Amino acid sequence: MGLDRNRAFALTGNSTSLVAMNVNPLNPRVIVFPRVGADLKRPDAMTAVGFVRGEPFVEIVSRDAGTGDLNFYLLSFERRCDYDASGCDLASVLTEEIEHGWTAYSVYDQDDLEATSFDCMSCHRPAGQGTKRILRMQELSSPWLHWFPQRFVQRTDSDRLLLAEFTDAHAADKQYGGVPIATITGAIDEGSGAQLEALVRAEGFGEQPNPFDSQIVTEMKNTGASPTWQARFAVHLAGQAIAVPYPAVDVTDGAKRVAAARSYQDVVRGAQARANLADVRQVFSADATQKLGFVPVPGADGKTVLLEICARCHDGRGNPDLAKNHFNVLNLDQLPRAEKDLAIDRINATTTAMRMPPWRVGSLTPDAIAAATAELNR
Repeated sequence: MGLDRNRAFALTGNSTSLVAMNVNPLNPRVIVFPRVGADLKRPDAMTAVGFVRGEPFVEIVSRDAGTGDLNFYLLSFERRCDYDASGCDLASVLTEEIEHGWTAYSVYDQDDLEATSFDCMSCHRPAGQGTKRILRMQELSSPWLHWFPQRFVQRTDSDRLLLAEFTDAHAADKQYGGVPIATITGAIDEGSGAQLEALVRAEGFGEQPNPFDSQIVTEMKNTGASPTWQARFAVHLAGQAIAVPYPAVDVTDGAKRVAAARSYQDVVRGAQARANLADVRQVFSADATQKLGFVPVPGADGKTVLLEICARCHDGRGNPDLAKNHFNVLNLDQLPRAEKDLAIDRINATTTAMRMPPWRVGSLTPDAIAAATAELNR
Protein backbone atom coordinates (compact mmCIF):
# COMPACT_ATOMS: atom_id res chain seq x y z
CA MET A 1 0.00 0.00 0.00
CA GLY A 2 3.02 2.26 -0.03
CA LEU A 3 2.97 2.71 3.73
CA ASP A 4 6.60 1.65 4.00
CA ARG A 5 7.50 5.05 2.50
CA ASN A 6 6.89 8.47 4.02
CA ARG A 7 4.72 6.91 6.67
CA ALA A 8 3.64 7.93 10.11
CA PHE A 9 2.07 5.83 12.83
CA ALA A 10 0.35 6.25 16.17
CA LEU A 11 -0.66 3.87 18.95
CA THR A 12 -3.55 4.37 21.31
CA GLY A 13 -4.21 2.80 24.68
CA ASN A 14 -7.94 3.64 24.56
CA SER A 15 -10.29 3.23 21.62
CA THR A 16 -13.97 3.92 20.93
CA SER A 17 -13.80 1.92 17.69
CA LEU A 18 -15.03 -1.49 16.57
CA VAL A 19 -12.14 -3.06 18.54
CA ALA A 20 -12.50 -0.96 21.69
CA MET A 21 -12.66 -3.90 24.09
CA ASN A 22 -9.33 -5.23 22.79
CA VAL A 23 -7.45 -1.95 23.25
CA ASN A 24 -5.35 -0.91 26.24
CA PRO A 25 -1.69 0.09 26.80
CA LEU A 26 -0.54 -3.56 26.78
CA ASN A 27 -2.49 -4.32 23.61
CA PRO A 28 -2.79 -0.98 21.80
CA ARG A 29 -4.37 -0.19 18.49
CA VAL A 30 -1.79 0.92 15.91
CA ILE A 31 -2.71 3.10 12.95
CA VAL A 32 -0.28 3.48 10.03
CA PHE A 33 -0.93 6.31 7.58
CA PRO A 34 0.72 8.79 5.18
CA ARG A 35 2.84 11.48 6.79
CA VAL A 36 1.47 15.03 6.48
CA GLY A 37 3.68 18.12 6.66
CA ALA A 38 3.25 21.23 8.77
CA ASP A 39 1.41 22.89 5.86
CA LEU A 40 -1.38 20.28 6.25
CA LYS A 41 -1.34 19.62 2.52
CA ARG A 42 -3.56 16.67 1.70
CA PRO A 43 -1.56 13.65 0.46
CA ASP A 44 -1.92 12.83 -3.22
CA ALA A 45 -3.13 9.38 -2.20
CA MET A 46 -4.42 8.26 1.19
CA THR A 47 -4.65 4.76 2.58
CA ALA A 48 -4.52 4.12 6.33
CA VAL A 49 -4.47 0.82 8.22
CA GLY A 50 -5.63 0.03 11.75
CA PHE A 51 -4.73 -3.13 13.67
CA VAL A 52 -4.88 -4.51 17.19
CA ARG A 53 -3.90 -8.00 18.25
CA GLY A 54 -6.64 -10.35 19.35
CA GLU A 55 -8.73 -10.92 16.23
CA PRO A 56 -7.68 -11.90 12.70
CA PHE A 57 -8.57 -8.78 10.81
CA VAL A 58 -7.18 -5.43 9.71
CA GLU A 59 -9.20 -2.24 9.17
CA ILE A 60 -8.41 -0.18 6.06
CA VAL A 61 -9.62 3.17 4.76
CA SER A 62 -8.70 4.60 1.38
CA ARG A 63 -9.61 7.80 -0.45
CA ASP A 64 -11.08 7.12 -3.89
CA ALA A 65 -8.81 8.70 -6.48
CA GLY A 66 -11.75 9.60 -8.71
CA THR A 67 -14.55 10.73 -6.40
CA GLY A 68 -12.53 11.73 -3.33
CA ASP A 69 -14.90 9.67 -1.16
CA LEU A 70 -13.60 7.47 1.65
CA ASN A 71 -13.99 3.73 1.26
CA PHE A 72 -13.70 1.38 4.23
CA TYR A 73 -12.58 -2.25 4.18
CA LEU A 74 -12.01 -5.16 6.52
CA LEU A 75 -9.23 -7.59 5.62
CA SER A 76 -9.83 -10.93 7.32
CA PHE A 77 -6.89 -13.34 7.36
CA GLU A 78 -6.28 -16.98 8.17
CA ARG A 79 -3.31 -18.88 9.58
CA ARG A 80 -2.44 -22.55 9.94
CA CYS A 81 -3.81 -22.76 13.47
CA ASP A 82 -7.26 -21.83 12.12
CA TYR A 83 -7.35 -25.23 10.44
CA ASP A 84 -6.37 -27.17 13.57
CA ALA A 85 -9.11 -28.97 15.44
CA SER A 86 -8.30 -27.01 18.60
CA GLY A 87 -8.08 -23.70 16.77
CA CYS A 88 -5.71 -20.83 17.58
CA ASP A 89 -4.70 -20.54 21.23
CA LEU A 90 -4.42 -17.29 23.16
CA ALA A 91 -0.69 -16.95 22.50
CA SER A 92 -1.26 -17.21 18.74
CA VAL A 93 -3.61 -14.21 18.72
CA LEU A 94 -2.05 -11.95 21.37
CA THR A 95 1.67 -12.27 20.63
CA GLU A 96 3.66 -11.41 17.54
CA GLU A 97 2.59 -14.74 16.03
CA ILE A 98 -0.64 -13.16 14.79
CA GLU A 99 1.34 -10.86 12.49
CA HIS A 100 3.05 -13.66 10.53
CA GLY A 101 2.29 -16.72 8.47
CA TRP A 102 -1.00 -15.70 6.92
CA THR A 103 -2.22 -18.46 4.60
CA ALA A 104 -5.26 -16.76 3.06
CA TYR A 105 -7.22 -13.54 3.27
CA SER A 106 -10.54 -12.01 2.22
CA VAL A 107 -11.40 -8.34 1.78
CA TYR A 108 -14.86 -6.97 2.59
CA ASP A 109 -15.96 -3.45 1.77
CA GLN A 110 -18.35 -1.18 3.66
CA ASP A 111 -21.37 -2.51 1.75
CA ASP A 112 -20.49 -6.13 2.55
CA LEU A 113 -20.26 -5.24 6.24
CA GLU A 114 -23.30 -3.00 6.60
CA ALA A 115 -25.65 -5.75 7.75
CA THR A 116 -23.17 -7.13 10.30
CA SER A 117 -21.75 -6.14 13.68
CA PHE A 118 -18.61 -5.05 11.78
CA ASP A 119 -20.52 -2.20 10.13
CA CYS A 120 -18.04 0.64 9.50
CA MET A 121 -20.82 3.16 8.92
CA SER A 122 -22.05 3.08 12.53
CA CYS A 123 -19.09 5.35 13.33
CA HIS A 124 -17.83 6.67 10.01
CA ARG A 125 -21.12 7.97 8.65
CA PRO A 126 -22.53 9.68 11.75
CA ALA A 127 -25.08 11.80 9.86
CA GLY A 128 -26.75 8.70 8.43
CA GLN A 129 -27.65 7.03 5.17
CA GLY A 130 -26.62 8.95 2.06
CA THR A 131 -24.27 11.37 3.85
CA LYS A 132 -20.51 11.75 3.68
CA ARG A 133 -18.21 9.14 5.20
CA ILE A 134 -15.60 10.62 7.53
CA LEU A 135 -12.37 9.85 9.35
CA ARG A 136 -12.86 9.65 13.11
CA MET A 137 -10.48 10.92 15.77
CA GLN A 138 -12.33 12.11 18.85
CA GLU A 139 -9.12 13.12 20.64
CA LEU A 140 -8.16 15.36 17.78
CA SER A 141 -5.91 17.87 19.50
CA SER A 142 -3.30 18.33 22.23
CA PRO A 143 -2.60 16.69 24.63
CA TRP A 144 -3.76 13.54 22.78
CA LEU A 145 -4.43 11.92 26.13
CA HIS A 146 -4.29 8.25 25.08
CA TRP A 147 -1.88 8.38 22.13
CA PHE A 148 1.77 7.36 22.16
CA PRO A 149 4.65 7.73 21.43
CA GLN A 150 4.21 11.47 21.62
CA ARG A 151 7.26 13.69 21.23
CA PHE A 152 6.03 15.63 18.19
CA VAL A 153 5.81 18.97 19.98
CA GLN A 154 6.51 18.06 23.58
CA ARG A 155 6.44 14.88 25.60
CA THR A 156 2.97 14.22 26.99
CA ASP A 157 1.61 12.35 30.00
CA SER A 158 0.46 9.54 27.69
CA ASP A 159 3.98 9.14 26.32
CA ARG A 160 5.53 8.96 29.79
CA LEU A 161 2.98 6.53 31.20
CA LEU A 162 1.53 4.48 28.35
CA LEU A 163 4.72 4.04 26.36
CA ALA A 164 6.43 2.79 29.52
CA GLU A 165 3.64 0.28 30.17
CA PHE A 166 3.71 -0.89 26.56
CA THR A 167 7.50 -1.20 26.50
CA ASP A 168 7.54 -3.09 29.78
CA ALA A 169 5.34 -5.79 28.25
CA HIS A 170 6.81 -5.87 24.72
CA ALA A 171 10.54 -5.43 25.28
CA ALA A 172 11.21 -8.96 23.99
CA ASP A 173 9.08 -8.53 20.85
CA LYS A 174 10.54 -7.53 17.50
CA GLN A 175 7.51 -5.59 16.27
CA TYR A 176 3.96 -4.55 16.98
CA GLY A 177 1.54 -4.16 14.09
CA GLY A 178 4.47 -4.43 11.70
CA VAL A 179 6.31 -1.50 13.29
CA PRO A 180 9.62 -2.41 14.99
CA ILE A 181 9.54 -2.01 18.77
CA ALA A 182 12.73 0.05 18.58
CA THR A 183 11.03 2.43 16.15
CA ILE A 184 8.04 2.82 18.47
CA THR A 185 10.12 3.48 21.56
CA GLY A 186 12.54 5.81 19.76
CA ALA A 187 10.09 7.74 17.58
CA ILE A 188 10.41 11.52 17.55
CA ASP A 189 7.81 12.72 15.06
CA GLU A 190 7.07 9.60 13.02
CA GLY A 191 4.80 8.16 15.68
CA SER A 192 2.33 10.45 17.38
CA GLY A 193 -1.26 11.53 17.84
CA ALA A 194 -0.18 14.89 16.47
CA GLN A 195 0.73 13.27 13.16
CA LEU A 196 -2.64 11.55 12.98
CA GLU A 197 -4.36 14.83 13.77
CA ALA A 198 -2.48 16.39 10.84
CA LEU A 199 -3.83 13.72 8.49
CA VAL A 200 -7.41 14.03 9.74
CA ARG A 201 -7.33 17.81 9.35
CA ALA A 202 -5.65 17.60 5.94
CA GLU A 203 -8.44 15.31 4.78
CA GLY A 204 -11.03 17.88 5.89
CA PHE A 205 -12.35 16.35 9.09
CA GLY A 206 -11.30 18.88 11.71
CA GLU A 207 -14.84 18.94 13.13
CA GLN A 208 -15.61 15.71 14.97
CA PRO A 209 -18.91 14.48 16.45
CA ASN A 210 -18.96 14.35 20.27
CA PRO A 211 -15.25 15.25 20.56
CA PHE A 212 -12.91 14.78 23.48
CA ASP A 213 -11.33 18.20 24.02
CA SER A 214 -8.43 19.49 26.08
CA GLN A 215 -10.75 21.11 28.62
CA ILE A 216 -11.50 17.62 29.94
CA VAL A 217 -7.82 17.07 30.73
CA THR A 218 -7.53 20.43 32.48
CA GLU A 219 -10.63 19.82 34.59
CA MET A 220 -9.45 16.35 35.60
CA LYS A 221 -6.07 17.70 36.70
CA ASN A 222 -7.64 20.51 38.69
CA THR A 223 -10.46 18.68 40.49
CA GLY A 224 -10.39 15.00 39.53
CA ALA A 225 -13.72 15.36 37.72
CA SER A 226 -14.79 16.86 34.42
CA PRO A 227 -18.21 18.45 33.79
CA THR A 228 -17.23 18.70 30.12
CA TRP A 229 -16.67 14.95 29.91
CA GLN A 230 -19.92 14.28 31.78
CA ALA A 231 -21.80 16.39 29.25
CA ARG A 232 -20.22 14.42 26.38
CA PHE A 233 -21.06 11.15 28.14
CA ALA A 234 -24.67 12.26 28.56
CA VAL A 235 -24.89 12.59 24.77
CA HIS A 236 -23.74 8.96 24.54
CA LEU A 237 -26.25 7.84 27.19
CA ALA A 238 -29.01 9.45 25.15
CA GLY A 239 -28.03 7.32 22.16
CA GLN A 240 -26.90 10.33 20.12
CA ALA A 241 -23.20 9.42 19.73
CA ILE A 242 -20.62 6.71 20.34
CA ALA A 243 -18.85 6.75 23.68
CA VAL A 244 -16.38 9.51 24.42
CA PRO A 245 -12.81 8.42 25.35
CA TYR A 246 -11.95 7.81 29.00
CA PRO A 247 -11.25 11.01 30.98
CA ALA A 248 -7.98 9.74 32.50
CA VAL A 249 -4.79 8.54 30.79
CA ASP A 250 -4.84 4.88 31.78
CA VAL A 251 -7.88 2.62 31.33
CA THR A 252 -6.31 -0.28 33.22
CA ASP A 253 -6.56 -1.72 36.69
CA GLY A 254 -3.00 -1.54 38.01
CA ALA A 255 -2.87 -5.00 39.57
CA LYS A 256 -4.44 -6.67 36.52
CA ARG A 257 -2.07 -4.83 34.17
CA VAL A 258 1.08 -5.75 36.09
CA ALA A 259 0.08 -9.42 36.30
CA ALA A 260 -0.82 -9.58 32.59
CA ALA A 261 2.40 -7.85 31.55
CA ARG A 262 4.47 -10.25 33.62
CA SER A 263 2.65 -13.22 32.13
CA TYR A 264 3.20 -11.89 28.61
CA GLN A 265 6.92 -11.34 29.23
CA ASP A 266 7.35 -14.83 30.68
CA VAL A 267 5.59 -16.57 27.79
CA VAL A 268 7.37 -14.59 25.04
CA ARG A 269 10.77 -15.24 26.65
CA GLY A 270 9.98 -18.94 27.15
CA ALA A 271 9.99 -18.81 30.94
CA GLN A 272 6.37 -19.98 31.05
CA ALA A 273 4.37 -22.34 28.87
CA ARG A 274 2.24 -20.61 26.25
CA ALA A 275 -0.85 -22.21 27.80
CA ASN A 276 -0.26 -20.03 30.88
CA LEU A 277 -0.57 -16.73 29.00
CA ALA A 278 -2.93 -14.30 30.69
CA ASP A 279 -5.32 -12.41 28.43
CA VAL A 280 -3.74 -8.96 28.10
CA ARG A 281 -7.09 -7.57 26.93
CA GLN A 282 -8.75 -8.27 30.27
CA VAL A 283 -7.10 -5.51 32.28
CA PHE A 284 -9.69 -2.70 32.27
CA SER A 285 -10.55 -1.04 35.54
CA ALA A 286 -14.18 -1.22 36.67
CA ASP A 287 -14.42 2.55 36.22
CA ALA A 288 -13.15 2.42 32.62
CA THR A 289 -15.43 -0.50 31.78
CA GLN A 290 -18.41 1.62 32.75
CA LYS A 291 -17.24 4.95 31.35
CA LEU A 292 -16.33 3.43 27.99
CA GLY A 293 -19.83 2.03 27.68
CA PHE A 294 -18.86 -1.65 27.80
CA VAL A 295 -21.56 -2.15 30.43
CA PRO A 296 -24.55 0.06 31.22
CA VAL A 297 -24.46 2.65 33.97
CA PRO A 298 -25.36 0.88 37.25
CA GLY A 299 -28.98 1.36 38.18
CA ALA A 300 -29.97 2.67 34.74
CA ASP A 301 -33.60 2.28 33.74
CA GLY A 302 -34.47 0.11 30.75
CA LYS A 303 -34.72 2.95 28.26
CA THR A 304 -31.27 4.26 29.20
CA VAL A 305 -29.80 0.76 28.91
CA LEU A 306 -31.19 0.37 25.40
CA LEU A 307 -30.10 3.84 24.30
CA GLU A 308 -26.55 3.49 25.63
CA ILE A 309 -25.83 -0.05 24.48
CA CYS A 310 -27.95 -0.47 21.34
CA ALA A 311 -28.05 2.95 19.67
CA ARG A 312 -24.52 2.70 18.27
CA CYS A 313 -25.94 0.20 15.73
CA HIS A 314 -29.72 0.57 16.00
CA ASP A 315 -30.50 4.28 15.76
CA GLY A 316 -32.39 4.41 12.48
CA ARG A 317 -29.60 6.18 10.56
CA GLY A 318 -28.62 3.23 8.39
CA ASN A 319 -30.05 1.61 5.28
CA PRO A 320 -33.80 1.18 5.92
CA ASP A 321 -33.81 -1.98 3.79
CA LEU A 322 -31.64 -3.81 6.30
CA ALA A 323 -33.39 -5.78 9.03
CA LYS A 324 -31.14 -4.46 11.80
CA ASN A 325 -32.29 -0.91 11.07
CA HIS A 326 -35.93 -1.81 11.67
CA PHE A 327 -35.07 -1.78 15.38
CA ASN A 328 -34.62 1.90 16.18
CA VAL A 329 -34.09 2.52 19.88
CA LEU A 330 -34.48 6.26 19.37
CA ASN A 331 -38.09 5.53 18.42
CA LEU A 332 -39.01 2.91 21.01
CA ASP A 333 -42.59 4.02 21.51
CA GLN A 334 -43.41 3.52 17.83
CA LEU A 335 -41.72 0.13 17.39
CA PRO A 336 -43.99 -2.74 16.32
CA ARG A 337 -44.60 -5.41 18.93
CA ALA A 338 -42.78 -7.98 16.79
CA GLU A 339 -39.58 -5.88 16.77
CA LYS A 340 -39.69 -5.49 20.54
CA ASP A 341 -40.26 -9.21 21.05
CA LEU A 342 -37.33 -10.03 18.78
CA ALA A 343 -35.14 -7.66 20.77
CA ILE A 344 -36.23 -9.32 24.01
CA ASP A 345 -35.25 -12.70 22.60
CA ARG A 346 -31.85 -11.41 21.50
CA ILE A 347 -30.84 -9.69 24.76
CA ASN A 348 -31.92 -12.77 26.74
CA ALA A 349 -30.26 -15.29 24.39
CA THR A 350 -27.75 -17.66 25.96
CA THR A 351 -25.67 -18.41 22.85
CA THR A 352 -22.96 -16.01 21.70
CA ALA A 353 -24.15 -16.10 18.08
CA MET A 354 -27.65 -14.89 18.98
CA ARG A 355 -27.01 -12.69 22.01
CA MET A 356 -27.18 -8.92 21.77
CA PRO A 357 -25.20 -6.80 22.15
CA PRO A 358 -22.42 -8.57 20.19
CA TRP A 359 -19.64 -9.64 22.53
CA ARG A 360 -17.08 -7.23 21.04
CA VAL A 361 -19.40 -4.27 21.78
CA GLY A 362 -20.11 -4.94 25.44
CA SER A 363 -22.38 -6.89 27.72
CA LEU A 364 -25.50 -6.48 29.83
CA THR A 365 -25.60 -7.26 33.51
CA PRO A 366 -28.57 -9.32 34.79
CA ASP A 367 -30.12 -6.15 36.21
CA ALA A 368 -29.68 -4.36 32.89
CA ILE A 369 -31.25 -7.27 31.00
CA ALA A 370 -34.22 -7.22 33.36
CA ALA A 371 -34.64 -3.45 33.03
CA ALA A 372 -34.35 -3.50 29.22
CA THR A 373 -36.76 -6.42 28.98
CA ALA A 374 -39.31 -4.59 31.13
CA GLU A 375 -39.01 -1.49 28.92
CA LEU A 376 -39.51 -3.54 25.77
CA ASN A 377 -42.54 -5.27 27.30
CA ARG A 378 -44.33 -1.96 27.84
